[in-house]
Amino acid sequence: MDVASKDSRTEAVAPTSLRIALSNLYPDSNFFQEAQMNDASEVLAVIFDCLHRSFTCGSSVSDSESVESNCMGSWDCANSTCIVHSVFGMDIFERMNCYHCGLESRHLKYTSFFHNINANALRTMKVMCPESSFDELLNLVEMNDQLACDPEVGGCGKLNHIHHFLSTPPHVFMTVLGWQNTCESADDITATVEALSTEMDISILYRGLDPKSTHSLVSVVCYYGQHYHCFAYSHDHEQWIMYDDKTVKIIGGWADVLKMCERGHLQPQNIEFDSLASN
Repeated sequence: MDVASKDSRTEAVAPTSLRIALSNLYPDSNFFQEAQMNDASEVLAVIFDCLHRSFTCGSSVSDSESVESNCMGSWDCANSTCIVHSVFGMDIFERMNCYHCGLESRHLKYTSFFHNINANALRTMKVMCPESSFDELLNLVEMNDQLACDPEVGGCGKLNHIHHFLSTPPHVFMTVLGWQNTCESADDITATVEALSTEMDISILYRGLDPKSTHSLVSVVCYYGQHYHCFAYSHDHEQWIMYDDKTVKIIGGWADVLKMCERGHLQPQNIEFDSLASN
């Protein structure tokens, strides 16, 4: 990546060097070995971890200060020089406020780079709420994921959804779609991509943020079988561009990307929204 960043060429960089570099991190496993397919979000997570370690070498990586006695977990990185957590990281605080007995419980804090969502749950919710936007659909799916009001701390045991809090929105917000199969039907792919949108307000998902914390869609990583494609929005061309290994092709507008996904049976997996692109 360091070599690529110093290269002034504008064409796509072959992924072989990156794969070799990543495979050297796991010499005793099949991870990132030639002819092996790795999940795109797994690859990103490994790259983020490598970059995090390079920025925080020799320094503390967690928020050991002022740990609340009733809160489990911790945030990963308190180092302001770490560009990975500054740009992509979300320091999330969770809690349950029971709508039945009023008890506040299930406090948890953690850092995440991704908002994970099941593709089947997303398209099912789209059928139930056809007028809802992508951010609203994500929130509705989250609200359906409920836990019992904790009886071990005096709770009533009734089901409630968890509230998620963010004090600062990430510059880049990433959603990862989980699919049941690596080769879904054309109808399921179409129904899923129709739930996507090119803008989202993450304050709908996370409390504690200013209203209208808008992010714009800038890239979508899709796969078909054993192969990945990346669609990225070019502000210079004002069009979407497809990256397929070393092949780069202008696709057109967002509607053209959706048509290509439907016709090519491409399953979106990593969906990236940028706050700067929305300004």
